[in-house]
Amino acid sequence: ALAAIETLTSIVPTDGPFGRTELGGGSWIDTAIDVVILLLVARGLFRGRRWAWVIAVILASINVVLGILVIALYVSFPAADLTWDGDPSVTVATAVLWGILLVYLVWVRGAFRGRRRASLGLSPTPTDSDVRQMLHDFGGGTLSWMTTWEGLSYARTSSGIVAYQRRSGVALVLADPLGPRESRAESVREFVSMAESAGLIPCFFSADDATRAVIPEGWRNLIVADDTIVDLAGLEFTGKRWAAVRTSLNRANREEMTFRMTRLVDEPWGIQQQLRAISDMWVGDKGLPEMGFTLGTLHEAADPEVRLALAISPHGDVDGFLSWLPVYGEGRIEGWTLDLMRRREGGFGPVMEFLIGSSARFFADEGARMLSLSGAPLTHDYPPDAGMIADITERLADMLEPVYGFRSLHRFKEKFHPRYESLYLLYRDEADLARIGLALTRAFLPDASLRQLAGSSRELLRSGRS
Repeated sequence: ALAAIETLTSIVPTDGPFGRTELGGGSWIDTAIDVVILLLVARGLFRGRRWAWVIAVILASINVVLGILVIALYVSFPAADLTWDGDPSVTVATAVLWGILLVYLVWVRGAFRGRRRASLGLSPTPTDSDVRQMLHDFGGGTLSWMTTWEGLSYARTSSGIVAYQRRSGVALVLADPLGPRESRAESVREFVSMAESAGLIPCFFSADDATRAVIPEGWRNLIVADDTIVDLAGLEFTGKRWAAVRTSLNRANREEMTFRMTRLVDEPWGIQQQLRAISDMWVGDKGLPEMGFTLGTLHEAADPEVRLALAISPHGDVDGFLSWLPVYGEGRIEGWTLDLMRRREGGFGPVMEFLIGSSARFFADEGARMLSLSGAPLTHDYPPDAGMIADITERLADMLEPVYGFRSLHRFKEKFHPRYESLYLLYRDEADLARIGLALTRAFLPDASLRQLAGSSRELLRSGRS
């Protein structure tokens, strides 16, 4: 507000309750430079930067000193003409406002200690091995294994670990804090404090209901996907509702398709090359690099704890494959989460139904409790009174469907009659959403060039118009 006042009084003459101002005779270039400097300082203050605090204190001090000089001159020389830049009472009133700001800045000086690359969390900094051990000991949600992927940083709290990416001034947490469930509220509170002290916007992406229940008072939540859970206890592909899956299994048997549950590192070179060729063809059709953050690649599938489901034709060709991420309970694997879904062009038709159905049987025999088919974004069924959020989601889904097919994927997963658990974006305030949106874009497409993003945008606009 003070910057706006300074700018307005340098552009036009004003007349208000404290008096009038005259144009100071400065050029537009001077005014533009002042505006740029003030905006940079304001942005730095918003981010909690120490340098911005120092400059703001200097600016406030100059204005306060100027107000004191005007008062001193008026007291010492009452007959002097002090209207060289408008009514002196305006200068005094402005100095009072700057004085209030100066007192406030000094009072809260401890909040302005954010550094550009400040590390978050307690020492020692967690490693990938620490994260895996935390998952083995205390378990996690259906997306928690993704916290072991490259590109994530780790913040240690007093009782757990939080996995996050730093993007565009946002501390973007993936899934839920790791550690004992009873300490989740403490981990959330500590991480939020750490992020804000470093000048970052904290938010949690794809968090579950348990994390939503312990976010700070006043925070907002937005459903970003519905996790699709298939319970394996007593699962039988019988009855009319399972006809599509049963048909794919019977057809695979007739056509002598082979199902194999394996690990990528255990497969021979020839099979691995086929998998890479199938993935490369799938990515090439999108016009964008493979997405990241909550979407893995063959690199993540190479983890020895990740399982790979293969559909092998009678000729030895891989017609499709899935990757499954472990979902740990306390000390054991409770289930598996679907990550990669890839098929060979011209291969076995219902290969995905065959692979998922066969995987469900395999994991049920091993004693797993559930399968997660992961969440398809922008496909949540909102209630009739959801309002603006539902409208925005439906419009985005319409535009993105031709490129990514989220709704088609959601309809496909309905063949397995899952139950749904909501996944949330948890954030402080609507004012953070623009920056969070930019951070998510860079997290999901870290290697996309401006040209690729522009080309994808043209595709979305064309589909939106049609």
